[in-house]
Amino acid sequence: MIEKALKGNRPYWIWITLLLLVIVSGISAFSQQLRLGLSVTGLGEGACWGISAMQFSFMASVAASSVLIVLPFYLHDYKPFGNIVVIAQFLGASASAIALLSLFIDTGKPQLLLDLLRYATPFSPYTWAFFLLNGYFFINLVTGWATLGAERKGVPVAAWVKPLIYLSIPWSIVLPVVTGFVFVSFSGNHWIASLLVFRLLASAFAAGTAVLLLIILILQRTTGFDAGTKVADKLVMLVTYAGSLTFALIGLECFFRSQTQPLMCLSLLFGITSVAVFFVPAWKSSARWLIAASVGVAFSLWVEDGVLLLSSSMGGVVAYVPTLKEVFMTLGVLAIGLLFLTILLKAVVAVKRAD
Repeated sequence: MIEKALKGNRPYWIWITLLLLVIVSGISAFSQQLRLGLSVTGLGEGACWGISAMQFSFMASVAASSVLIVLPFYLHDYKPFGNIVVIAQFLGASASAIALLSLFIDTGKPQLLLDLLRYATPFSPYTWAFFLLNGYFFINLVTGWATLGAERKGVPVAAWVKPLIYLSIPWSIVLPVVTGFVFVSFSGNHWIASLLVFRLLASAFAAGTAVLLLIILILQRTTGFDAGTKVADKLVMLVTYAGSLTFALIGLECFFRSQTQPLMCLSLLFGITSVAVFFVPAWKSSARWLIAASVGVAFSLWVEDGVLLLSSSMGGVVAYVPTLKEVFMTLGVLAIGLLFLTILLKAVVAVKRAD
């Protein structure tokens, strides 16, 4: 099935070429970080986390959201999700890969990541995140590929696949919770610790479902793949509920903070505006409005992850400006994940359209 990625029209190859160029620029920037260390980034004494860490936490949340499709389809036999369950699994695998690569470049040098394995401890949230992301990547990739292969051959899925899928359900719940433990370790976030895990679960489901909805809409416009009206309506409903809860909690935090953070206000404004689109029947029936709203929700929650990571113990945001090399590395990692996802989606569309 992977050979399907070698066939495509002109826009497809333009997209692949663009991703490869971004990947090359990211590798070039990372090669300089290997020689000079984290001095090529905008990190410092106050800002020990940057945009690569933001991408790590955001993509871990996106990966976890696949449970919203896997659970209804496999445990409650919700048939409409059969059209997109493999897409959700491949999104979970790709997002996990991006999160792992972001963690890789955030350490500065590869040998430091090896130290994470060498000195692994159950008391380190980062250790848990590393192993959980690796496991989640392989579970989603293997089960998604096996399911797609069975669908292509017109045979039932192998018996060993479903136990792994059932294992992925609690696994996906743990992922954003572990991310929450990382955030709670910051002194500036202790006062919101009681709500943080719930907020991260809600934001994970909102961000991931928004990204999945965006993928479905893009596939429909570029390949003609139609997941069905029921699927789109259900995804819109999930984004609406999860997004409303998330931005209500963010608004509550903004209200009680002694010092308002501009980035948090920007995130809240983008989020509320985007979620409002899903409440208007005329707008949520338009693909363009849905694409814009999905992008808005995802961007808002990505910014919110940055606010959590850059929060200081005094209630403000530490001074941090990413360097150009840091941006190239982060975009390079994102491009690797998008290239991986593009190849997988090409196989999915080929199998679905053959049916």
